[in-house]
Amino acid sequence: MNTSTEWNIRLSLEEQLTIAMAVLFNLLILLFMQMGSAWDIFVLNMSIIACIVMACLAQRNSYREYVRFFRDWYVLAFIIIVYLENRRLIPLINRHDVDDLLIRADRFLFLGHDPTVLLEKIASPALSEMLQLSYASFYFLPFGLCVLLYFVKRSRPEFHICASTIMMGFFLSYLGYYLTPAIGPRFTLAHLQASPLSGLYSFDFVREMLSRGEGMMRDCCPSGHTMISLLTILLARRYFRPYFMIACVWASILVFSTVYLRYHYVTDLLVGAVLGLVVYRYGTAISEALILNNGRIRDLVRAFFFWEE
Repeated sequence: MNTSTEWNIRLSLEEQLTIAMAVLFNLLILLFMQMGSAWDIFVLNMSIIACIVMACLAQRNSYREYVRFFRDWYVLAFIIIVYLENRRLIPLINRHDVDDLLIRADRFLFLGHDPTVLLEKIASPALSEMLQLSYASFYFLPFGLCVLLYFVKRSRPEFHICASTIMMGFFLSYLGYYLTPAIGPRFTLAHLQASPLSGLYSFDFVREMLSRGEGMMRDCCPSGHTMISLLTILLARRYFRPYFMIACVWASILVFSTVYLRYHYVTDLLVGAVLGLVVYRYGTAISEALILNNGRIRDLVRAFFFWEE
């Protein structure tokens, strides 16, 4: 069987990860007996699985390049769709927010102070404007790396390695929200802030748009912004060096904005950074073994324990 045909009849790693996440979320709905409250999410997840299966069958029956192109990219949209399911599912699965624990951890690290309150000293409308736009650009950071690998470097295997590793990072952060749900300092510490943040031109619009899109999402810990930003930097260093410095600067501003804008505790960032390193170490190794070596057991074991740069 040639490589082209083999690709057509197999699910990509990104598709497999998405199906696994959809199945896991539906199992949580069943295990916690929330079908009455989340039946539509259950149906949505079943639709996601059906969509992936149909996409796979469509490419099996067609060798047209646009079908292959569609299959390379369409699954990335499910990252956002699955993320938005958390807004309703997290309170149904775990109603115990851990904001108090995260606040105490931050105060321990900062000698009794809250980082978001300390940052009021440097707050200004111009800085708030710039950082809010940076925060909103989050998805473009990892997406940019995938675009460069696909269209500039023209390396489909490396594109899929990075895309699947980044997807692992996103999905791991989603699972973390169920273990440590938290609404964040913009809600819990608002009474300690001297004044609300303000910007120049687009600040209020962007902030309101994000608030409407996410609602009160219990997605603080771990910080997905930190995890995926760090993961993108490390992947850029490994697979596309020209993007490395851009990613470093972009990610640094983005991660700082999460605390300045009162979306995250610093503890969230530390947990996200640690998990980002874990995903890079093991997720990249697993992706390379599955994509480059067709998932042979010996290659998976070797990659897992003897991975090298």
